[in-house]
Amino acid sequence: MKPLSANEPKKHRARDSDTAVRTAAALTRLVDSITPWLLDLGNWIYGGLIAFSLVLLGVLLTIGPVDMAVKIATTAFALALPLDVTGFVLLRLFADMEKVSLRELGAKAMVEAGFTVEGGDSTSAGEGKLRRVALRYSYGVLTWTVLLTLVGVTAALWHMAWWIGLVFVATVLASQGVALVAVSALGPAGRWRTPAGEVEPPKST
Repeated sequence: MKPLSANEPKKHRARDSDTAVRTAAALTRLVDSITPWLLDLGNWIYGGLIAFSLVLLGVLLTIGPVDMAVKIATTAFALALPLDVTGFVLLRLFADMEKVSLRELGAKAMVEAGFTVEGGDSTSAGEGKLRRVALRYSYGVLTWTVLLTLVGVTAALWHMAWWIGLVFVATVLASQGVALVAVSALGPAGRWRTPAGEVEPPKST
């Protein structure tokens, strides 16, 4: 067996670091390319959650605080509704800002007024940053509002019968497992090679 030189671990670390940087860059480009679709999808999700929360919240208010389950459900939907509206407004605001090129128009107006800017983003970089910020904050809010909605639905079903709430939670978890299995069944698109010629992911030994 050929002994490893002292520089061999450093070379491996350098290659791993370069591969990680390239992978992160590829993922960033992928997210940038599908961001418009993700923003449109977020609009649909937020719209559905707003309508769903309003309907169930109205029903729960007519029932009144008869037990703890109804109180929890009402609280969850009351917390989720403002987040739904906030996320929806953020998505629409960012979409409209990009549509009318608000950053570019604002910078042009300031330059025409005699101001100068230093260290600002270019137009393409500014648009990419706008999309990433919109995606980060809107889907961050979406995570919380989905969790609150699930808590509210579970509590509302628990009010009917405790086992209905448990069955609902189990079904939600099972459906997520089915979705993961369906996605994993597609299989990889192929084996990628790094610029150094190494196979990613590496072959198992």
